Amino acid sequence: MKKFNNIHIGHCTSPHGIKGEFSFVLYNEDNSVLECGSVVSLLPRSSESCIPCDGKEFKIKKINFGNKTIVRLDGVENRNVVEAMVPFDIYFPREQFPELDEDEYYLNDLLGLEVFDFETKNFLGRVLDFYENGAQVVLKIKTEHELLEILFIEQYVPEIDIESGRMEVIIPVMIE
Repeated sequence: MKKFNNIHIGHCTSPHGIKGEFSFVLYNEDNSVLECGSVVSLLPRSSESCIPCDGKEFKIKKINFGNKTIVRLDGVENRNVVEAMVPFDIYFPREQFPELDEDEYYLNDLLGLEVFDFETKNFLGRVLDFYENGAQVVLKIKTEHELLEILFIEQYVPEIDIESGRMEVIIPVMIE
């Protein structure tokens, strides 16, 4: 499995019930690309997982969206197998995502972008990661000396150029 052709869409750290179901945490549950029959790639999050280091593909047998996303995978029939597999990250083939409009992009496309100060144009660092805080996406930017967390809203991220591999940010002023 080649992780580079796949997009990280979520993770799983716990089983659900006793019949071999998983409780998936999807990063974009509202617009999930997953459905019955989809093939996902799973990569272990720690050495506790029995999934091989280079990952393993599984077909989704059943999926239910609600307060939790409950998933059953082909070949996993009991809680003991689920417990041996967790924790793991979930990846999905990029080519199976819907086509985007010209001015749109996936959050994963921001990973690794060079980040510059909007006002001074000075290089700050690179986008390392992102997460959702319940209200919006927060970008983690690795600078030479620290890890900045910037809300991913136009007020703080006015310029993004995926093709050039760069973005410009306005660093919020912190009041203590």
